[in-house]
Amino acid sequence: MSRETLPQLIARRPVVGTFLKLPRPEVVEVLALTGLDFVICDTEHGKLGESEAYAVIQAGRTAGIAVTVRVPTLDRGQVNRLLEAGAAGIQLSGVTAVAEAARLRELSNYPPAGTRSLSTAQPSARYGTIPVTEYLSASNRDTLRIGQLETARYLDPLEDIIAALDLAFIGVMDLSVDLGCPGQTGAPEVRAQIQRIEAAAKSAGTPLGTFAANPQDARAALEAGYRYVALASDLALLTAAARGQFEGLTKHG
Repeated sequence: MSRETLPQLIARRPVVGTFLKLPRPEVVEVLALTGLDFVICDTEHGKLGESEAYAVIQAGRTAGIAVTVRVPTLDRGQVNRLLEAGAAGIQLSGVTAVAEAARLRELSNYPPAGTRSLSTAQPSARYGTIPVTEYLSASNRDTLRIGQLETARYLDPLEDIIAALDLAFIGVMDLSVDLGCPGQTGAPEVRAQIQRIEAAAKSAGTPLGTFAANPQDARAALEAGYRYVALASDLALLTAAARGQFEGLTKHG
């Protein structure tokens, strides 16, 4: 029986994952063991090159955890190669216009829905062992196009931008910086902008995702109806676990 794709999971229930900064397959395997649904391979801030992203994606496929890839800009070849490697979706940072969201959809869809180039000699197509028409249909259907909204100003109406995406992800930290209150994600200005995005997403019928720095924020987002929640990062989780172990040792020393 085939595994559910990430879009199928999101349609059925909310999903929880984390940002991946460490370019190691072992980290992906460990995170998969925790029960997380996905990791976001961070090529914007993490020290991951393209070959390392491929290794991370392959590890996710083997371990049974979806891997989306955050990119700062769109490059036709890179998008195609990441999806061919088996990425569950592409998460584009700093989306401010309909044209950017439309470009993401164009590059990640095969014709007639997009302009993505076809080769079946790659992992996602099982190296040509499945019918081409079946692969094309599945890839277009199962790829997640995520736009990261993290500024206070947009070139087009928010509802139109969000409607062009499969999922709208609120980058709360960058949003707080853009609004002049760095790190204060609960500040009135930040909350007002988040509510503006939430209203636009509801109107467009597009699911929402967000970053949560801690389990309390993650729980609040899930209770508010978010479908794709990134809890901290592998580095933050490692730090918290190490600190907890050390504090437990010193308290009983």
